[in-house]
Amino acid sequence: MKKHWLGVRWAVVMTILGGTLAGATDAAACGGEWIPEVEVDYRPQGVARAEKDLEKGKYVAAAGAIIRMMPHVKSLKAKDSASVVARAQRVLAVAAARSGGSLDVGLEVPGYVQDTWLGKTAEDRRANLEFAVSTLQHIGELKQADPAVQTELAEAMAQLDDRKDDAKVMLEKLAQKDLIATPEGYATLAQLRKGSGDTQGHLAALKRCQAMSGSQNVCSQRGEVSFKS
Repeated sequence: MKKHWLGVRWAVVMTILGGTLAGATDAAACGGEWIPEVEVDYRPQGVARAEKDLEKGKYVAAAGAIIRMMPHVKSLKAKDSASVVARAQRVLAVAAARSGGSLDVGLEVPGYVQDTWLGKTAEDRRANLEFAVSTLQHIGELKQADPAVQTELAEAMAQLDDRKDDAKVMLEKLAQKDLIATPEGYATLAQLRKGSGDTQGHLAALKRCQAMSGSQNVCSQRGEVSFKS
């Protein structure tokens, strides 16, 4: 009786194994491969890491990670501010703006035009900055005038000569309500005030930048030095 039961179990195992091998053979015969029923999307984790790099001021690392994960991210249209696409585009937009439109990402994707991200020419840098502005404007619409997005949008606008006045107006409004969300935002306001001859306002914005960042690096680099054109 025991031998009979073992024989039955062995037959069941062989039947299952045979079916699995047959399926694998059929897939191979069609030139395919075995694919798990559930595919893991690693992009949310990658975007989260890129967001952390952005916060640490590692703009090239953050942008490079996004472009490698989503090479055509520039052509996508986010429908939800919390979506992976919106978050990825926001990282890329802010990184581009804070890098003056030049991102040394070292991307190598066959068939994909990458040179514009490098910002080798004034036209390419402007294209990258315009992408940053339009992207942050769209995210701002999705988030309904979120102060953090408005701050980052103003940073991007300030990089374009023909949008600096708009950037200053936006930052001044945020400053009146104490809503500037980043030290980079205050550094941008300091630079814009300096450009308009507002010495006291320039120094006041720098102090707020230093108080928010706990470091003079961001404030001195962005509040004192002229932006790239």
